[in-house]
Amino acid sequence: MFLKTSFTTLIVGVFVVYVLHTCWVMYGIVYTKPCDSPKGDNCITPFLAENPKLQLSIYTSVKPNADGGHTLIHREENFDVNSKFERIVNVSLPKKTRNNGTLFALIFVHQAGLNPWQDPRQVHSLAQLTTYMVPKPPEISLISGEDQPQGQKKEEQKKKPHDSSPAAGTGAKGGATASSDHPVSHWRSRLTLNIVGDHFVFDREYLPSDVHRYLRVFQNGKKMVYLPLLFVDELSNRVKDLV
Repeated sequence: MFLKTSFTTLIVGVFVVYVLHTCWVMYGIVYTKPCDSPKGDNCITPFLAENPKLQLSIYTSVKPNADGGHTLIHREENFDVNSKFERIVNVSLPKKTRNNGTLFALIFVHQAGLNPWQDPRQVHSLAQLTTYMVPKPPEISLISGEDQPQGQKKEEQKKKPHDSSPAAGTGAKGGATASSDHPVSHWRSRLTLNIVGDHFVFDREYLPSDVHRYLRVFQNGKKMVYLPLLFVDELSNRVKDLV
């Protein structure tokens, strides 16, 4: 009885310590202490504060690394980290990707006029442009008996908003036409990138560990400088954007 009670108390104590540590880490991320003296030795200053000329370069590759075989699909010169914009990019799919393979995007933010592989102050991020999913079975029109794409079905519903006749509806296609139950490669038609443009000066002694692992820091004279924070917004991915 004594051993059982002690073991339970130990587990509860470890859990309480874990919760308190998590709360402390979250507090440190939200309320990170800035540097009191920006010119101090313990301060980490942003590279963007120098207003460098940046360039955005996006490459595609069938491999999730930077070992070669890349294709440049977009270059954004005079890249402004504080501007919001959208671009439509045409991407040629390699044969391996068309044969139910994968494709990756390698995104670089680097100094303008330099090759990103030769720029020691570049930041990059990797994103997968394809994902495997079981394809949705095509829908069939109960009027014509033919397969009907999702877009056409929605257009017809807009044209007949007050038609409540059962014959005008659509339903999932039954067993008349066999559909694959195996996952196949789907194209990710939207890629959202974000970059942190705030000129925040970190205090090295109070920098949370969960933030520190995302920082790329280099020595510039007597100052410590961190590069821009670039990441891919995975939460913006939706199933309806997969083709």
